[in-house]
Amino acid sequence: MDPGVTSALAAVMGASVGGLASLASTWLGERSRNRRHLLQGEIVKRESAYSEFIETASNLFAVSATHRIEDDVTEMVGLVPLYAVSSRIRLFASERVILEADKVIAWIIARYFDENISAEQLRTSALEKMEDPLKDFSIMCRSELQDLQRGMSYSSLRDTRPGKERSQPVAIGD
Repeated sequence: MDPGVTSALAAVMGASVGGLASLASTWLGERSRNRRHLLQGEIVKRESAYSEFIETASNLFAVSATHRIEDDVTEMVGLVPLYAVSSRIRLFASERVILEADKVIAWIIARYFDENISAEQLRTSALEKMEDPLKDFSIMCRSELQDLQRGMSYSSLRDTRPGKERSQPVAIGD
C-alpha cells in the first residue's frame, strides 16, 4: 500500500475515533446532568408533599386530642387537606411511606373519637409517653429521600417494563 494512502487513512481514522470519543463524552455528560436535574426535581416534590403532610397532620393531632367530631361536625373539614396531601403522596411514594401515612390518618381519626383532653394534659402526655404518631412516617420519608439522593427511586421512576416487579428499586436512567 502506498505510504501516502496509509497516512491519509490513519489521519481519517484518528479523526473519526477522536470525534466519536468527544461525542460519547458529551452524551454521557449530558445524560448525567439530566439525571441530576430529574433527581433534584423528584426530591423537591417529595420533600414538599411530605412536609405538608407532617404540618397538616401535626395540626390535626392537637385538634383531635382536644375536640370530638360529635361536638363539631366542621372538624371533619380539617381532615380534607390531610386526605388531599395523602392522595398526592400516593402518586409517587413507596408503599412503606403510604402505609405510614395511612397509619397517621387512622390514628388521628381514632383520636377524634376518644375523650377530649385539655391542652395541659396533651403537653403532659406528650412529655411522659413520648408519643409521636408522625415519627415512623418521618423516618420512612427520610429513608426514601436518602435513597433518591443515592440515585435510586422506589416508585415514580420505577421500571415499568413487562415482567418487572413494581416495588423493586431501579436506578434512574436505566
